[in-house]
Amino acid sequence: MKHKFNVEANDHVYGDIQEAVNFYNQKKDSLGTRFYNSAKREMNSLKNDALLYQIRYENVRCVRVKNFPYLIHYIVNQKTKTVRIYSIVSMHKDPNANWVR
Repeated sequence: MKHKFNVEANDHVYGDIQEAVNFYNQKKDSLGTRFYNSAKREMNSLKNDALLYQIRYENVRCVRVKNFPYLIHYIVNQKTKTVRIYSIVSMHKDPNANWVR
């Protein structure tokens, strides 16, 4: 049975997305738009599929942005039916850095 969750994102998540869009637009025209659309699609999919992904650390789950090396880090609160997105981070960044805010 699928659950229906409200998806919320910390304010800086949109900065994470914009940073990636800018990076990909420098590589190729419209690639940033493709990243944006893919990231938004994955974020929206969490409304129904948030529990499909395993817990990676401290109750944080991750889902990959399709076709891009980025992970969406989020926590599910089943009591309030809420998904809180904490960050969207390149998988090439230092895993020891404190990037989950």
